Amino acid sequence: MFSQRPVKPAKTIDNVYGSAFYHLEAKDRTINELRKKLIAKTDNQEWIDTVLNDLVERGYLKPDNDFAIKFVEMAFSSEKGSQFILSKLREKGINESIVNEAIAYVTNRDEICEVTLLNNRLADMNLESLSSDKLYATLTKYGFKSADVREAIKSHPVASTLSSKMQIKADKADIVKEIEKLARKLKGKSIIKRELKQKLIDISNFDEEIEKLELDGTIDFYENCQARLDKKRFDLSKSKEKSKAYAYLYSHGFSSDEIKETLNN
Repeated sequence: MFSQRPVKPAKTIDNVYGSAFYHLEAKDRTINELRKKLIAKTDNQEWIDTVLNDLVERGYLKPDNDFAIKFVEMAFSSEKGSQFILSKLREKGINESIVNEAIAYVTNRDEICEVTLLNNRLADMNLESLSSDKLYATLTKYGFKSADVREAIKSHPVASTLSSKMQIKADKADIVKEIEKLARKLKGKSIIKRELKQKLIDISNFDEEIEKLELDGTIDFYENCQARLDKKRFDLSKSKEKSKAYAYLYSHGFSSDEIKETLNN
């Protein structure tokens, strides 16, 4: 594994200039970004300030407001929203008020409508195999406001019909396997039915499938009820404890018949 080569400390202000030009050749940087690079080169604050001010005056380094305007222009041309711009320029050390001013300036000058940018991006996207959740996350990642994204998806003829990840998973689920899995966790019928419904699994054949599983001996809810009770230490000789045990088993989805037989054993 390669380790990063240590920065050679600057011995003169010319070394600081050299470092500054080296970093600016790689890409445009904000004053704050370049300052951090130069601090790694020298602890002479006077040299750093002199170099930064000189580079700004000579046009090699953009003032924050100019950098922000340029960044906003590029972001809007790439169909990215203001939330993306704010986040990225904040990371680069530009004050939020400067960023907001730049966004307002470019928006007014170029008559930018972020909703239009959002709809254009959505129109160009390949929506095949995308869930509604993934589409929403992608569009908000590009910096568009949540409310605008929801409205754009709702208004789009294809996007509005996309299923959620949960629904896609539910459509692929085998209800018998799901019932068996929950029964192994010692859950009763009513809880299993509720949990399947919460997972958006089609439960129209639930009672029929349960009956089949009970008839062929795959699941015995009476045994499961007893196994669930065995996990607790209730003194069933006391009526109060027996009532607690009943409530406990009922809360785990077992029927009155299953509970009564278990408690009377």
